[in-house]
Amino acid sequence: MSKKSDIAKFVSNKIRLLQAMSETGNGKAELAELRKGVGKVPGEFPVLYGVILEDMPEDFFSNNGVPTKEEWACYVALTLFAWHQQGNDLKTDCMHTDEKVSLGTALRRLKNVSEDSNAEERILKKMQAVITATEIKGVEQHIRSLTRIFSNNRIKLNYALLAADLYEWQFLESRNIVGLRWGQDFYRISKEEEKK
Repeated sequence: MSKKSDIAKFVSNKIRLLQAMSETGNGKAELAELRKGVGKVPGEFPVLYGVILEDMPEDFFSNNGVPTKEEWACYVALTLFAWHQQGNDLKTDCMHTDEKVSLGTALRRLKNVSEDSNAEERILKKMQAVITATEIKGVEQHIRSLTRIFSNNRIKLNYALLAADLYEWQFLESRNIVGLRWGQDFYRISKEEEKK
């Protein structure tokens, strides 16, 4: 398995675990804790160590106290998932989907439900801000603002796929590849959309 697929699997398993715990106070408490970690650096909010680091593959861990690309990708995806999930029932209305809904796909869906004639232009500006950010904290900040809009419009996102994309984005040589993939997904017309 590749590192990207290991990251996606880890995030997907964490979300499934949170769903399984959703009927108890523990699941809701962990989501609340994850939301408090939004915008912070991995390791800055110690209460999240167990939520984020438990069952994380050993080769994701930092050896020098500086978060690894793997830790960043998982941390950002899980905290943003909790942010997006706020106000929605985790068991019946999970904002994570196993469908191939990348950031670009979610933005396309947002454009399609918007009644604003300038929606495409505004959404493309938001996507450009994400893609041209120069550090992972900037990417996180821009995606965080989008998750609120997604939530308000009932648009789900595949957070395992987002984590894999965020991991790949952190390498300068693949940053444009991730951005192009999001752009392609934004303009791709799905079979469901063709039927309309």
